[in-house]
Amino acid sequence: MTLYRQLLIVVLLIYGGLLAVVFSIEIGNTRSYLSEQQLSDVNNTSTSLGLSLSPYLEDGDVVGAESVINAMFDSGYYQQISLTLFADESVIDRQNSSAIEGVPEWFTSFELFQPSSQQQVLTSGWMQLGELTVVGHSGFAYLQLWNAMVDLAKLFVVGYLATVLMLMRALRYLLKPLEQIQQQAKLIEQREFGQTIPLPHTLELRSVVGAINHMSDNIAQQFESQVKEANALREQAFQDSVSGLGNRAYFINQSKSWLAESGVGGLALISLDIIEAIHVKEGFSARDEFIHSVGELFTAYTQQQQQLVFARISNLEFAVLAEGFDQQQLLDLAQQVHQDILERLATWKQYMPRPLVIGLVLRQKDENIGELLTAADTALHVARELREGFFSLADVEHTHIPRSQWKQLLETTISRQSLAYKTQIVNFIHSDKVLHHELFTTIEVDAQHYAAGQFMPAVEQFRLGAKFDQMVIEQAASALSKHADLSLAINLTLSAISEQSFLTWLGEAAVQLKSVAHRMAFEIPETAFLQENAELEKTLGLLRALGFQIGIDQYGRNLNSLSYLSRVKPNYVKIDYGYTAQALAEEGDTHFLSAICRAARNLQIVTVAQRVENQQQVELLSALPVDAYQGYVAPPQRFKLAE
Repeated sequence: MTLYRQLLIVVLLIYGGLLAVVFSIEIGNTRSYLSEQQLSDVNNTSTSLGLSLSPYLEDGDVVGAESVINAMFDSGYYQQISLTLFADESVIDRQNSSAIEGVPEWFTSFELFQPSSQQQVLTSGWMQLGELTVVGHSGFAYLQLWNAMVDLAKLFVVGYLATVLMLMRALRYLLKPLEQIQQQAKLIEQREFGQTIPLPHTLELRSVVGAINHMSDNIAQQFESQVKEANALREQAFQDSVSGLGNRAYFINQSKSWLAESGVGGLALISLDIIEAIHVKEGFSARDEFIHSVGELFTAYTQQQQQLVFARISNLEFAVLAEGFDQQQLLDLAQQVHQDILERLATWKQYMPRPLVIGLVLRQKDENIGELLTAADTALHVARELREGFFSLADVEHTHIPRSQWKQLLETTISRQSLAYKTQIVNFIHSDKVLHHELFTTIEVDAQHYAAGQFMPAVEQFRLGAKFDQMVIEQAASALSKHADLSLAINLTLSAISEQSFLTWLGEAAVQLKSVAHRMAFEIPETAFLQENAELEKTLGLLRALGFQIGIDQYGRNLNSLSYLSRVKPNYVKIDYGYTAQALAEEGDTHFLSAICRAARNLQIVTVAQRVENQQQVELLSALPVDAYQGYVAPPQRFKLAE
């Protein structure tokens, strides 16, 4: 029960008790007054009636005496008037037993008034003539007392209700600072900081509100400082200061993350030989201006196609990681890069007939980043030797499925609802608790197994993400309804969450799946938050309100600010593998991993390291601000959602 209700109830009970005491005192006083008034009236009536009867009794006029008694009985409210004549022992008796009008019977049953009576002997000199008895009727007293009670009760009820209304308004006004403190505490719990509560006039609450405001500001500043620290470390370690792109270390980390999964794609090396010519002819300033212009161009590419990663790996060379690209897409990318850079060269074209060359290589299966870079570098040298053209594709064996076949395979899989699944447990490092089981999808056709990394680029390319994710969510929800001890995390595709129709469907489906909400999590790639998406964040807010968990995958992959965390407020983040691999390597650098984890922890966000291979790595991570882990230390297990 809230403090407002407790105070209201206590004050009203005390006030009601006081009213009850006052009411009982007033009624008691009225009752005493009416009793005394009744007794006085009976005494007066008895005296005056005795004086009126004496002459008639002396003359023996019984009829006259009876007339006097009748007149007195009819003029007042008496229960009985009786006259006993000693001369002949006759009795003149008048009685009134009628009910009291306007007074409930239950009220008179309390016997609050006892009838007042007066007896006297009428004499004439020394002779006793008769005995007169007058008994008052209590009905008049009951009627007056009842009316007094009703009027007083009405007055007290009106006063009580008016007091209740005024008290409610007064308490709400006085307790408004406490309500604001409560709301501020909820905002802090929801990881929203920096909002200030107006200082109240009450001295005690004024100091409390001041402390809350100070604490909220400190937490906000602490988070901002952690974000700035993480960004500064990231820029220092992984960003090229001239182009604004990632550097060689960043590119290697991203490549390792990509190669750790099954998938397709390609790599390109772009050598801008004209950079040196601009340096010689125009100087450092012109050279840096051109490099910065190229960096802006490549950054625009990544915003349009989020599968691309660009980096400046040496003075003249840029590297491109194209996840999910096939040969034709890679060649189209090379043509686009060549065309756009020529447009930016302007008058500098005259310094060199062929200002740039590009070496391309497609990923096959198990290559490491060194082998791919070597193949791309060889293709780059071949391109320089060519008399015509500006690019060369490394000679590799083409074993990839054509795009048209991928589309047909995916559409068939979705229509038949025939995906296969695996789950991998996510454990907390410092306890035996389980965060959830991440759900992985695979396609199995003719004894061939295709992992998500192989077919997801086609899902994104052909805009099949909405249908694909809808199928996975529905099947996962069915499994959760049958397995009460299971919790699942589902990865949403970028193409799905970019469609308004899918977000609308997801919001409606979430309401229907509220019973399993606390056991279902949705993971969104960090790339989705590089720019504000009001509709996506609105849908995530609805999911969070219904009890679903929200996670961010590939946390830290992009070279953008981490300030989106306070806006999105996820429950957990899964750290990009490139940074985990760097921290776990021999003599690895843990500063950046620790910085981005602290930025999340300050918002009470769980941090998860991925692709942890053995218990030794778990122990290394336990010394860092990492909360949970998943990887081949607990390999994925086959799981049938339809069971």
